[in-house]
Amino acid sequence: MKKSLFIITAFLGLFFTACKKNEEGTGKLYGNWKLKETLADPGDGSGRYIMVKEDKYLKMSPSGKITGDALPGLSDFKIVDSVRIEVYSKNTNQNSIFYYTVTGNTLTLNPPCTEACGLKFIRY
Repeated sequence: MKKSLFIITAFLGLFFTACKKNEEGTGKLYGNWKLKETLADPGDGSGRYIMVKEDKYLKMSPSGKITGDALPGLSDFKIVDSVRIEVYSKNTNQNSIFYYTVTGNTLTLNPPCTEACGLKFIRY
């Protein structure tokens, strides 16, 4: 009986210490970001991310507000799922779906484009 109790206790201890929340979840989207690279493809698949020359910033708040000068035409966002956000324009009633990934301290946003385009930010 003592051996069974020990095994169960050891298993539960291992289970609870080994379980860790996924830190790559949507909560990591919130925060302050600095634009580092942009992607523009001419339509032939040759597009590459290139470093930006001037500093631009983005703040994604838990309340759904977008501020900063990196995306000046946008005002709000709503998380659709783990890879998409719906963004709202400041000046029109139009909304768009952006794809996003957060990996470590890097946020990649892919707005709707005819050809490949994207924005890479680092958390600051």
